Amino acid sequence: MTKIKNITFLMSLALGILLISFFSSCHKELDVENNNNPNFDDVFLEANDVYNIAGDGFFRWWKVQTTSVSPRMAMWTAADQGTCSWANSGMWHLSQEPRTPFNNDISYTYASITSNYYSRMYGVLADMNAVQKKIKEGMDFGSKKKNKLVDAYTRFIQGISLGYLGLVFDQAMIVTENTEEPLTLRLQPYDVVLDTAISRLESAIEICDHSHFKVPDTWINGDEYDEDELAELARSFIVRFKVYGARNAEQNDQTDWQNMLDLANEGIQKSLSPFMDNTKWFCYYRHYTTSRAGWARIDCRIINLMDPNYPSRFPSDGVNPPAASSNDARLNSDFNFASSNNMKPERGYVHYSNYEFSRYSYTTSATGVDNIDDFPLTENDLFRAEAHARLNQLTEAINIINAGTRVTRGQLAPLPANASKEDILEAIFYERDIELIQTGFGTAFFDMRRRDYLQKGTPLHFPIPARELQVLQLPGYTFGGVDLADGVNTSNGGW
Repeated sequence: MTKIKNITFLMSLALGILLISFFSSCHKELDVENNNNPNFDDVFLEANDVYNIAGDGFFRWWKVQTTSVSPRMAMWTAADQGTCSWANSGMWHLSQEPRTPFNNDISYTYASITSNYYSRMYGVLADMNAVQKKIKEGMDFGSKKKNKLVDAYTRFIQGISLGYLGLVFDQAMIVTENTEEPLTLRLQPYDVVLDTAISRLESAIEICDHSHFKVPDTWINGDEYDEDELAELARSFIVRFKVYGARNAEQNDQTDWQNMLDLANEGIQKSLSPFMDNTKWFCYYRHYTTSRAGWARIDCRIINLMDPNYPSRFPSDGVNPPAASSNDARLNSDFNFASSNNMKPERGYVHYSNYEFSRYSYTTSATGVDNIDDFPLTENDLFRAEAHARLNQLTEAINIINAGTRVTRGQLAPLPANASKEDILEAIFYERDIELIQTGFGTAFFDMRRRDYLQKGTPLHFPIPARELQVLQLPGYTFGGVDLADGVNTSNGGW
């Protein structure tokens, strides 16, 4: 076992002024990272050094998004897209039935999945804020193109970092290079955090629209972005944050779908899919949920979508059901039937499944060599289709669906021209559930959340980690459990 102890500290104004939580956790065979970084001004003094730190921004963000010590795996099982009876990373804890409260106690080992994510995301923000402060002070990176690149790129990383804090937690601190009073920082509600994230992305787009530069292919590993492509990526992330930010179906209905359509139409034209080189870049999330034998499987709910005759929950007597069959070709191309289970029966057969996810060729080692989709083009297309459907532009929605993965990969019959709005939306979310597995952080959880589909008692977001609350001298709190189901912080719905 490895025990990591971090100390809560206020980073200097030059670092962007940021309060980082300390945490204590104990994990076996899981990746962790020590975030006790030295002061920015003590180390990164030259323009070339600051330039390189800016370029490392997406890599650091990626590591936080794909670490195993985060709520990501627990959110996957809580969304009933994946299933697991093992306790690592909170996978079993957040998918118990009936749902139980998230244990936001300092002494609780797996509370570190949120404290680790919270502190490391602010670590990314700290460096990007510091680079932005250097820009404000007039630092020159050698050319106009480089100056614009660093400015736009660090704003982009600020935006996607704040954005995920707003998606995952009920509140967070907003810290940028303009934050001047670290001791008076206050927690802000998630919608304000998301608005700030979007403002950062919009400012990055504004720079891109009036500049010419290339993002080196080492910054988003294996893929060079020009200014137009970076702006497209930022627009698609804005759509993500605005759509996924809804905590329930009522909020989802209030989404400005015309704005979503306009942004998605000008969004990504290629998938965000960095290359894992088995040296610097790797994805522990993919390893622990896909390639590590016996750890996690696909929930029966997903197989039932493809074959309605297959049980949506594993039989309570523990007897394996026969293999499913489906007109959807992806049942055979993306999933593998395993005749036995090795999970813990005493934790409930509800966690059992005979299906593994086998679409991707990621190796069985802790790292692997592969491109990993974080924001696939398909996701953006499905945003476009959903926006058309919500706006009652049904023909346009049908055309996008029929030109996409439903037909090209699933080999399913195209939707008929007279398909109803309800049928179109059902087809969209079917594609999202089947096609977007193992892509962006929390996608299944956010989709289930905004439709009121998370099981009753599932937290709709996470509380501020207990260590941070202690430092701020705020009372402890948590979400989750059927007794707290209010539809605001804890789901009162279900599928």
